Amino acid sequence: MIGIAIGGFLGAITRYLFYLFVESRAWQPKVATWLVNSLGSFVLGLLIGSGSLSVFWITGFLGAFTTFSTMALDVVKDMEDGKWLKGGFYITATLTSGIALFSLGYILMQ
Repeated sequence: MIGIAIGGFLGAITRYLFYLFVESRAWQPKVATWLVNSLGSFVLGLLIGSGSLSVFWITGFLGAFTTFSTMALDVVKDMEDGKWLKGGFYITATLTSGIALFSLGYILMQ
């Protein structure tokens, strides 16, 4: 449990710092959300592919680093603003890159 808590703390701080980095580049916040979810999927693939089932990394760090809820909020905001195509593209890009990068990480560790 302590490992999950420490991993969660570090994952949340890392995501926050990553968002600050993205903001300093004047990128859209959605870019940060997409990147953390894509990177998190890749790292999860690496960990699962290597047989590592560390609760520190998987449940703690990656659980706090990645964010499905922020992606969902972004999509709902787009739809409320009548930007259905933009929201649809964003959710499709997020799911596609997440699955593809998880698969790549998993395959690399086989």
